[in-house]
Amino acid sequence: MLRHKNLRTTQHYAKVLDSKVSEDMRVLKDKFNNIEIQKKKQVQ
Repeated sequence: MLRHKNLRTTQHYAKVLDSKVSEDMRVLKDKFNNIEIQKKKQVQ
């Protein structure tokens, strides 16, 4: 599908995508945690 001659080239992109998804999910988790902290502060 990507037409790479070498499987290693394709694997490189897969690793980059995995690490990017992991980092994006970590950022999203942090944002949700911050929202929850702010909500708790408002209740007090």
